[in-house]
Amino acid sequence: MDKKNLVIKTALCDTRNVTEEYLNAYESIEIKAATLLVSRRSKELLSRYNIKMNVSNMMEISEDVEIKSLNGNFEISESTKMSKPTLLIVNGFLDIKKNSEEALKTFVGIFVNGCVSYPSDLGNHLPPLTVNGSVESYPSDAIRLKNNLILDKTFILTAKNAKYFVKNKVVIADDTLDILSLIEKGTSFITKKAVIAEKLLENAVKLFEDDTEINVIPAGYTYVQDEDLNDLTIKKYGDKLYVDGDLKVTSKSEKALEQLTGLTVNGTVLVLERLADKLLNLNIEYKDLKYIKDKIICDKGLFSVSKNTISRYHEGVMICDCGLVKIDPDITPEEIEEKLQFIDCGVIICQPEQKEAVELVSEDVGLIRVNNIESHESSDKEVDDKNLYDKNTQVIKASTYTM
Repeated sequence: MDKKNLVIKTALCDTRNVTEEYLNAYESIEIKAATLLVSRRSKELLSRYNIKMNVSNMMEISEDVEIKSLNGNFEISESTKMSKPTLLIVNGFLDIKKNSEEALKTFVGIFVNGCVSYPSDLGNHLPPLTVNGSVESYPSDAIRLKNNLILDKTFILTAKNAKYFVKNKVVIADDTLDILSLIEKGTSFITKKAVIAEKLLENAVKLFEDDTEINVIPAGYTYVQDEDLNDLTIKKYGDKLYVDGDLKVTSKSEKALEQLTGLTVNGTVLVLERLADKLLNLNIEYKDLKYIKDKIICDKGLFSVSKNTISRYHEGVMICDCGLVKIDPDITPEEIEEKLQFIDCGVIICQPEQKEAVELVSEDVGLIRVNNIESHESSDKEVDDKNLYDKNTQVIKASTYTM
């Protein structure tokens, strides 16, 4: 019987323990991988066979090295010592803590698909590090906090004579806080941005470095984060708002608009077009303004837009931050233009006659694909199995694969 061809598509391909029997079983082998692991023995063995490789990184490590692969967040501290040499793979966030020099010695290499953070004095102690994403190195004499910090009385009471690293921003919105006590303690912050109540500005700026972006909350304004404007918003926060993020103004915002006396939006105002004039007649400051449909549907992995969906909402539907959106074939191009809006979606699947209308009402969409979900999947399978490879080819797809 003729030998088959083998195609391996994977993020990590481990060939360290491959045998001649395995390699002899195939006519040819093609490896497509982000990372290829080889040992001294397997590297020599692979070179003697008909193997085609397309890899981003190749790493030679011994057969006895353990592979530790994790999804999500992982922390390396002084107590994170592996019992044997380990290659660490993290799909997510890797936080390397201070004083972890000895623990780092137990790793022969680290791969991160996401973000890695470490104090600067560990830079020379890191094992070989490969990152598909972002690397954050903060001053080793600083205490790392979460990415965003809203300062409160508890923090002030427990703060130390120390530098605090906050990746994105520090918010000082409560103008009754005792900022002088922080200054007297010697507390300071390293961060990209600070949002400070106007009453505290003169003293609070002393807590930050010169290159920190300073945003001021006007006196009498209440600090809120991303918000949908409605009656409850006014009852809870008052009639003068400082929105640190985006503000959505829909049909539920009409009464609230009549009560607002001041508005600052440190982001984008997403407003129903018919309410735009009423909004702009207010005392308002903003960075950007976009017209939107009335019903907002966000953060869905998979969402199907039906004829019934658009008929229920007379002022239209905005679909944002959804992974995969399928549009009902019964929805006409005219209805799409009038009733739908897509922002920051991954893939939109529609019919050929709908595509132009979808393009007109889409913003920051990854892919607009002509087809339905079933034929989309079938089409992909057909391309992989019939067009790209013949029947004598075995194709293996996996996140990690060991030969």
